[in-house]
Amino acid sequence: MKKILTFALLVLWAFSASAQQNDAKEYLLFEFMKVQPGQWGDYYAVEDFWSGIHQQRVADQSIVGWDMWALLPSGTKQGPNYLTVTIFKSLKDMLNAVNSWDVMAYAKKAYPDKTDEELAEMMDKTVQSRELVYQNLLVGVDQTDDDFKMKVGMVVTLDLMKQTKDNYEKAESEIFKPWHQQIVNDGGKGHWGLIREILPVGNEAYFTHIAYSFYTDMNQLADFMNGSGGEMDMMTQIAVHEGLKTREWKELKIGRLEMMVR
Repeated sequence: MKKILTFALLVLWAFSASAQQNDAKEYLLFEFMKVQPGQWGDYYAVEDFWSGIHQQRVADQSIVGWDMWALLPSGTKQGPNYLTVTIFKSLKDMLNAVNSWDVMAYAKKAYPDKTDEELAEMMDKTVQSRELVYQNLLVGVDQTDDDFKMKVGMVVTLDLMKQTKDNYEKAESEIFKPWHQQIVNDGGKGHWGLIREILPVGNEAYFTHIAYSFYTDMNQLADFMNGSGGEMDMMTQIAVHEGLKTREWKELKIGRLEMMVR
C-alpha cells in the first residue's frame, strides 16, 4: 500500500509541475522500436499503413499528429533503431489512447475499400515487423521562440537526461535555453525544446527528461557539431558549469524524420 501511495504521489508531482511551467504544452507518446535488418521493408510498409490510420485520428481530433523517425546509429546491438511519436493536446487524450482505442474502427474509416481479412493481415504484419522496446509518456516543459517548420528529411538530436537536482528544469530554462535561442537566431539550428517524462517514473527510470534540437538536415547538424557553440562570457560559463551538475547525460540519439502526419 505504501508503495502504491508513493507512486501516486510521484505521478501527481509530475502532472502538477508540468502544469505550473508550460501553459501551451503538448503531450507526447514515444514508442521506441527495434527492427531487424531483414524486416526494414516490411516495417516501412506497416508504418505507411498506420500513417493512414493516424491521418484519420488527426481528422477526428483525437491526436494532433504523428511522426516516424529512423534513429542513428543503428547497429544490431545498439537498441531501438526507430521511434514513433504521437502528439496529443491533453493528458486525458493520451492516457485514453495508451489504455485503449478502437484500432479496427479507425482502420476501416481510413481504408474503406479493404476487407476485414486484409486489415487483420496488416495488424499481424505489424506485430511481426518490429519489436516495441519501450513506451514513454512525456510532456513539454520549455522551448525556443521560432517559426521552424518540420518536414520529412529533417534531423533531430535527443539528449536523454537524468535529473539529479530539483533545479534542473530551471537550469535548462534560465541557463541553456538562451544559448540555444541565440544559435536558433543565428541559423545554427531550427528549434530547441525540453520535455519531461511522465511515465515511467521512479529511481529505476532510465531518463527523466529529453532535451531535443531540430536541424534542417545532416549538413546543418554537422556544422553545429563542428562549430564552437558560440561565445560565452565568464559569468555564463560559471552558470553553465553549475547547471551541468543538475543532471546526468545518459546518451545522445540522432533521428531522421521518415514520415509525418499533421
